[in-house]
Amino acid sequence: MAEIVRPISGRPAAASEAAVPAKPRTRAISRVSRLRVTRHFIIALSVAYLAKQLIMVVLFPPFTGHDEVAHYAYLRTVAEEGRLPILLEDRLPNELYPYCRYVLQWWCEPWNPRWLNDPPVRMTNGELEGMQYAANHPPLYYILMTPLYWLSASQPPEFQQYLLRLAAIPFGLLVVLLAYRTTTTLFPGDRFLAFTVPAFVAFQPQVSYEAAMVNNDIIAIALYSAILYLLVRGFRDTYSGRTSVVLGVLLGLALVTKGTSLTVAPVIGLAVVASAGFRNVKQILSRGLVIGGSAIFVAWPWYFFLWRTYGNLSGLPQIAQLQQWNRPLGGFFDLLFDREFVVMRFHETWGYFGWRLIPLPAWLLWAIAIPILFAAGGLVQYAVTAGPGNGTSEGDPVMHPAAWQRWALLVLAATCAIAYLAVVQFGTQFQLTQARYFFPAINAAAILLMLGVRTLIPPRWHGEGRAAVLLALIVLNVVIFSQFVIPFWQL
Repeated sequence: MAEIVRPISGRPAAASEAAVPAKPRTRAISRVSRLRVTRHFIIALSVAYLAKQLIMVVLFPPFTGHDEVAHYAYLRTVAEEGRLPILLEDRLPNELYPYCRYVLQWWCEPWNPRWLNDPPVRMTNGELEGMQYAANHPPLYYILMTPLYWLSASQPPEFQQYLLRLAAIPFGLLVVLLAYRTTTTLFPGDRFLAFTVPAFVAFQPQVSYEAAMVNNDIIAIALYSAILYLLVRGFRDTYSGRTSVVLGVLLGLALVTKGTSLTVAPVIGLAVVASAGFRNVKQILSRGLVIGGSAIFVAWPWYFFLWRTYGNLSGLPQIAQLQQWNRPLGGFFDLLFDREFVVMRFHETWGYFGWRLIPLPAWLLWAIAIPILFAAGGLVQYAVTAGPGNGTSEGDPVMHPAAWQRWALLVLAATCAIAYLAVVQFGTQFQLTQARYFFPAINAAAILLMLGVRTLIPPRWHGEGRAAVLLALIVLNVVIFSQFVIPFWQL
């Protein structure tokens, strides 16, 4: 029998839990005890996550994270000049030239006295060097970090950089907690998923990396995760007017944090249509107008700035002009079915760290890929064998999902598909498409993968199964950092 805990939502416990006669007081004590175990695990996981993130903050040398120099320069412009930087006009700070190795397109000879006080601006190939290339990023992250910059203005950039890295950690923890809340909302009472889903998110090495660097990715991931949580809760409780407004505001905030957040818009649309029913046009339109109107209200100043400054809504044509070497990788379907493209995205998901500096060996990538394929097969089996029910029927409630749960799972699957297809689409414009553009969908991916693992493990072994998943994730992190990350920076 699958392990279950008292549903967080307060709904009745599964019938399988009540199958054995017991006194009401005894059952109540047992349910509270199981609930405490789950909450204690989440607290312990949160503490472990915070400790791990603190180590990551100091483990990676200053400004070695992807685009940390550019993000720091953007923040300096906002904090010191009270304006947003402009593509093709603003330069990166001269004092950060020693970190030119970790910058796109800056002739890198920090040992050369010629460039000591006057870093290169234009080389013989005619291309601009050392320019601010992150200026088309939305401004919310930099506005939020401005008070920290002011408080540490008297300190050197390296100190400020570490402070900004620390500021990313709470957003990473929020993603982990939202993974837990989304899971327990979707499948209340199931301890296997309540343990393994947030653990998968907490110990995913590259998502953790985003929550220990100077960048806007982790805030975008947190906002995306909050939207997914509300979508799942909306399927369970219906989308009230207040929920629709909050969804719209979160969407707007995500759009003014990172452009890749746009991929959640069709996910919201699918959820609204599915929850209302395809024939209920009036309700679909009313909810869509509230969500869309709220998002536009929050995000329109940024898009107005883009249009007024660049004549488009992305700044990507200016990026193409600045980075003439950053050409398309190929056509959409060519990349979609290209083995090397898929392998590189998988490698970026688990290794490399930032500027693709720290590769993982093939044996370790296979050690990661095989369990994921195992989980994917289990998810297919779940889709085929899981029967409809009210979620409280005799037996395993997860294997008898209600209609709203099936729709929520479909939306989570669509989230993953849309996020990855966006990575492919970006590759048709620029060769520097990256797997981290998929990371906002991490909670959806974790739920689906752990559901697949759960399906393949016999119910009587779920306790051991969740322990094995947790142990495997910890071992994976220990191996990656002890065998590859730490040796790389010590050499």
